[in-house]
Amino acid sequence: MLTVIYFEKERIIETVNATEDINRRKCEQLKNCIDSYLSKSEHLTLQNVADKTSVPYSTIRRIVGLKGNPQPETAIKICNALGEDSFLYTYMKEFHPDIARVMSATFSHNQEFEFVSNQNREYFTSENYFLILNLAYTQSGTTEEEVLYELGMRGLERLSELVEQGLVIKDTEGRYFGSNNKYKMSFADTKKRIELAMNYYRLEEAGSLNNWMSFQTESLNVEGLKVLKKLEQKQFNERKDQVFYNPMYNGDIKVYSASVYSTFLSYADKGELQ
Repeated sequence: MLTVIYFEKERIIETVNATEDINRRKCEQLKNCIDSYLSKSEHLTLQNVADKTSVPYSTIRRIVGLKGNPQPETAIKICNALGEDSFLYTYMKEFHPDIARVMSATFSHNQEFEFVSNQNREYFTSENYFLILNLAYTQSGTTEEEVLYELGMRGLERLSELVEQGLVIKDTEGRYFGSNNKYKMSFADTKKRIELAMNYYRLEEAGSLNNWMSFQTESLNVEGLKVLKKLEQKQFNERKDQVFYNPMYNGDIKVYSASVYSTFLSYADKGELQ
């Protein structure tokens, strides 16, 4: 009887140690996200992190101290708010595989695309390189003449830098193309790129052949909001691609397309992925 009790005690100790190890690894990974955000400015503090993520300050302190057991909702808030959503799926896959499966099913249409590496993300969110990259990452690519006309000699220097970084490739005919058209970015980086893209939207031409904008206001219930979100994600992307990747429509006119909708007031489904 004493031997059985002894072995049971050993199993309990092993289980506790394994749980503590998992919780520590959770904290370490989330701490890396927090440290990355804090490194952007010497004036940022843990209180800023708490305010930005809506995670209690005490919880942030425990995570940074590698203590506690971060819940999935906490990880989601931290990763999304701090612009580390590209890391979120990997985190969930390791610690919460059930949630990872939901994420994979929800965003399966986007799984074939790779996230831009941390080394290159600054180029894609920089105003200095934004136009050049968007010209190159099209089916017709761009040319030195096009870049020179739009951005001058400084633009050509930046084009050469992008070639050196391997983000842009020059073909045998002297045209420049993006090295990989299938890429995606975090929500934080995408928001920055939307801001940059709007610098090129010519409001005075809205409604013309060049620029089109649709704005509609309505009131919906929760189910209607979910249906609208799915409609925007699936049907818009599919029908857009039928035009973008149809050889019949290939040409030299560089365009960008965005479908945006939101609620006027803050909205969140508690306990659900946003």
